[in-house]
Amino acid sequence: MALPMWADDPDTETVEPREYRVWLTPGQARPIDGVRYDAVPTYPLRREEPTAQAADRWAWKIQRTPAAGGRPASYVVHVWDCEEAAPEAQELDVSAALEVLRRPGAVPCSECGADVALGPLA
Repeated sequence: MALPMWADDPDTETVEPREYRVWLTPGQARPIDGVRYDAVPTYPLRREEPTAQAADRWAWKIQRTPAAGGRPASYVVHVWDCEEAAPEAQELDVSAALEVLRRPGAVPCSECGADVALGPLA
């Protein structure tokens, strides 16, 4: 089912109509009187396998900062290829990275964009 929606376009500072698609179960969709549905697809979309590049960007590395001045050790979550991340650190999936961010004092790295990617999820 395609629904019209509105979206902001920051480049032109305007609001434009956009198409939004959603799959409904037969119980959720009811036919409208007088409308033909011959051209409506009734098959599921084929799921594409993620490319290696898309899979890579969801890997994360954890940097443990040592305790100093009476403060406890803390953690910094980096995108897997961040220059600040230790090369020997184990790569983690997003669930494991979010678990680390739930620890007191843990922060996502702002240099590699982990704060933008994980901030809303943490």
